[in-house]
Amino acid sequence: MQKPFFVVIFLFLSMILKAQQPVELEGKILADSLEYTFINIINISSYVGTTNDPDGHFVVKVKENDTLQFSSVQYQKKEVVITKAILNAKFLEVFLLPGVNQLDEVYLFDSNLIGNLEKDFTKIDFYDKYQLNAPQLKQDIPSLIDRKLAATGGDPSNLLLNTITGERQKVKKIKANMVYDDRVEKALELIAPDNILKMGIQEDELMLFIYFCAEDELFNLYVDQESKGPLFEFFQHKVKSWKQRKS
Repeated sequence: MQKPFFVVIFLFLSMILKAQQPVELEGKILADSLEYTFINIINISSYVGTTNDPDGHFVVKVKENDTLQFSSVQYQKKEVVITKAILNAKFLEVFLLPGVNQLDEVYLFDSNLIGNLEKDFTKIDFYDKYQLNAPQLKQDIPSLIDRKLAATGGDPSNLLLNTITGERQKVKKIKANMVYDDRVEKALELIAPDNILKMGIQEDELMLFIYFCAEDELFNLYVDQESKGPLFEFFQHKVKSWKQRKS
């Protein structure tokens, strides 16, 4: 009678031990403009962690009742307790909200300010960030159009929706036109308009002529490299094509 009892106990203990073994849990982070943003994913119960891929997917080892912490500068911190339902589903979706960076309240003491901006301004000491050895931003801040383009991507559902509606393509076209216009303006800075008019271009046709030249890849090359000599010769060469096109 004792043998079946010990078998049952053994099987019961085996099931408990198996339930306590960590398993790999797949998941996906959903957030606005997540593209190329990496989130710190930490299992604070077992002190193991990972990060997501550019599409937001991740894999982390967990067991029931563990707590996962998701943190990043751009998003609000979030914690998720691993339940039996999550383990059975073998997949976890986590939605992160944009972070709100707020400075602590600042108190001024012994400032001797009187409320007159013109006079108070002379009493304030100003320091350059380089003098203070303050940490400098190592990457350029994305432009407004780049941020709009990133907002049309991110998770697959958002990317698919903006592709179907044409919103992503529209933003891409706007960005391309902005780059196009910037090159035209830069070309006129490199080669003064008067020098181009002396080549036989009418004043009222100047901008049309420049945009005509901008259709050529050599235009982009010379402008980006700020090669004044080759760009000047390029304009001279294009005058003949321009006049032929007009006729």
